[in-house]
Amino acid sequence: MKNLILSLVSLLAAGVLIRPAAATTAAKAPSVSTAAPSIQVVFPNPPDKPRVKWVRSIRDMRDLKGRKESLWEKILSFMAGGDVTQPFFVGAYGVYKQGSKLYVSDTGAQRLTVLDLDKKKMAFIGETGDGMLRSPVGVVADPDGTMYVTDTGDHSVKAYSADGKLLWKTDILGAEGGKLNRPAGISPTPDGNLLIADNANRRLVLMSREGKFVKELCVHAKKEVFALANPNNLWVDKDGNFAVADPLAGRVHIFTSTGGVIGGFGEPGDSPGYLARPRGVALDSDGNIHVVDAVFARVQIFNRKGELLLWYATPGGDRGQLALPAGIFIDKDDMIYIADAKNQRIQVFQYVKYEEDKAAEAPEEKK
Repeated sequence: MKNLILSLVSLLAAGVLIRPAAATTAAKAPSVSTAAPSIQVVFPNPPDKPRVKWVRSIRDMRDLKGRKESLWEKILSFMAGGDVTQPFFVGAYGVYKQGSKLYVSDTGAQRLTVLDLDKKKMAFIGETGDGMLRSPVGVVADPDGTMYVTDTGDHSVKAYSADGKLLWKTDILGAEGGKLNRPAGISPTPDGNLLIADNANRRLVLMSREGKFVKELCVHAKKEVFALANPNNLWVDKDGNFAVADPLAGRVHIFTSTGGVIGGFGEPGDSPGYLARPRGVALDSDGNIHVVDAVFARVQIFNRKGELLLWYATPGGDRGQLALPAGIFIDKDDMIYIADAKNQRIQVFQYVKYEEDKAAEAPEEKK
């Protein structure tokens, strides 16, 4: 045994030991930069004041641990048949953060990936049994670890316990009540329910956390005015108002908590301010709306009036670059998590605020 270990050490040190193939059907990963950052990636570029900065990428176990694998870890990994360079994701789509855990729906791998950023651990959910996922899209989670996933593959919403056991599912195809047709985005509401984009039915459905139908919203959206052509991802703010990305219309719709129309913005185009294929949508702490564009591999920031404030990210596989991005999540600290699907990773950015911004927003004192 001692001689075997010494041989493995020699081969690993020489870089000639070939690891066994990972047990996955994932396609060959695209060329993605893993080099240490030499300069900070910020948007906009200097000399303008940075408003968004790139923080990190999460693609495999090395990124999760935040360090390179030691020689001894390489030996143990090899002997266990593992590979720390194997990407966690095949086609990441939805992303959600709760506490120290990052939840990523993977349409390519047909599963949910849960990453514990503090404990540096990873788990897969929904790979077998009654809770098997076919084409997971949206995901949210409660503080107790309960997970809710929309699955367009069988027109269902599935709920899992913190340890990955199926709690309930709604998988009846239809267009009325709690029946769904290609459910996509999902978001928790301030009153404790779940708001779901019922994609093929061109409506939104409010559901309890026990999977019971509450009501449908935006019934008027089935009409010609304010029509939801292709409701996909959505975001509910602290007041219960919600923004819905509509890829087919190249638009983001904004509604009140009861489904009344507030407005919206966007139209198809290939210039800044236009939306070619809006996917993920999320709000930062200033109430600005971040919209992910899958075609142009960028994120645009709009105010509530629909005015373009800034865009960030560029096409590619380097730091701060995206390829077929999908979902987005912004936490209470304005950390931005984006599902960078084709690059098989999650890109993390920081929305930057300054003290002078607060001063500018403060009302003037009366003299």
